[in-house]
Amino acid sequence: MKREDILKVYEAGPEAVIKLAGTLNATIFEQSEQITALQERVKALEDQLNKNSRNSSKPPSTDGFIKPKSQRQKSGMPVGGQKGHAGHTLKMVGEPDRLRNPGACGKGDQAASG
Repeated sequence: MKREDILKVYEAGPEAVIKLAGTLNATIFEQSEQITALQERVKALEDQLNKNSRNSSKPPSTDGFIKPKSQRQKSGMPVGGQKGHAGHTLKMVGEPDRLRNPGACGKGDQAASG
């Protein structure tokens, strides 16, 4: 309601003010009931959303995918090979048995006869 509307009701007399107050009171009561009903519905929907196979009789297949967190503890050791270990790699040879040339025949990574 605008200020002008309220002033018109005031000028109309006490009965008009009482009638307006009753109308406003009824509106507030209706809105209060609606708010309570909506709060109950929100709570029911949140409870339904929070159910899973661990806290209800729902089967595990209805649970959404949740990536499990790793239970591995950090050891504090550096990653990679141990210090001082020689390692193993393939040695280059002077005369290879076969050559690979991925783009030569157009068939990808197949051995090319040489």
